[in-house]
Amino acid sequence: MKSKHEEHALTIGIWESEGGAPNRSGRFYQYGRRFEGDGTYTIHHVFTGETAEIGPWKMEGLSPRNAARALRILNTPKLAGGRLHL
Repeated sequence: MKSKHEEHALTIGIWESEGGAPNRSGRFYQYGRRFEGDGTYTIHHVFTGETAEIGPWKMEGLSPRNAARALRILNTPKLAGGRLHL
């Protein structure tokens, strides 16, 4: 049985191989991470403060490494057909 952190890492790995997270706004630098008291991180929208939701995944309870990887993906513009897609 996989841990929650292993499942997060697998999902983020898929995003990396596919060129980005699905169903995101396409705008970049809109997400930040917040350290929680239990030692995990939550990814949030920097303007609203709301927890990010990508597809069915509410992005909370992330390990430091998974949070950093998710932020890099979410805050990087997607390339579509070799062209920047914003």
